[in-house]
Amino acid sequence: MYSEIQLPQGAVLWRSHDSAGGAVVPADGCVDLILRDGGVDVAGPSTRWITTGRDGGSGSFGLRLLPGRAGHLLGVDLHEFADQLVPLDDLVVRGLAMRLREAMIPLEVGAGVDAALTSIAAEVAESSRWSESVREAASDALPAEVVSGEMSGSARSFRRRMLATFGYGYATLVRLERARRAQRLLRSGSPIASAAAEAGFADQPHLSREFRRLVGESPAQFAASSA
Repeated sequence: MYSEIQLPQGAVLWRSHDSAGGAVVPADGCVDLILRDGGVDVAGPSTRWITTGRDGGSGSFGLRLLPGRAGHLLGVDLHEFADQLVPLDDLVVRGLAMRLREAMIPLEVGAGVDAALTSIAAEVAESSRWSESVREAASDALPAEVVSGEMSGSARSFRRRMLATFGYGYATLVRLERARRAQRLLRSGSPIASAAAEAGFADQPHLSREFRRLVGESPAQFAASSA
């Protein structure tokens, strides 16, 4: 069983219970902090689909942060553990991350959403204005040279900041945002060809290739499972 609670500014608190693992999770570019059996792991920015692990005895709890936000929370360059699962204790992180860890621990014994969780989520969002501007540009598929010129001054400094803040480059963010739009359209019942065109893919085969790389299934399979 899986459930979600929306927190301020796009953060999501989720719970998975009694799962044996193996479910396919599409790449979304997000970072998740996952509480399981008393330990907190950090799932680095995802740029490819993954399968879930088995839940802990009390279930698994996670805080999902939108792309580009976890860097402020953790204080580390995100590209160092992109597409990896790393124990939080193995990272040299800011005190804010440890505050979040302490706020998550009571979830395993049935506590509700602590005010500290919502406060930290709001603080992270407030400190992520640069990344939000980049996400908006990527959603509009603006060229990298235009965005770098407006936000970082040079292509080299822009790429460095992208890797540190998002964990991947701008082109990957554009792909993730495009796939996110297509998933939303398919969930709403749009035909595959229409979803491909509206989301910004060159054609339906382009959509199919990207879905197999990022989502882990074909557009038809995704649409059927979302119906």
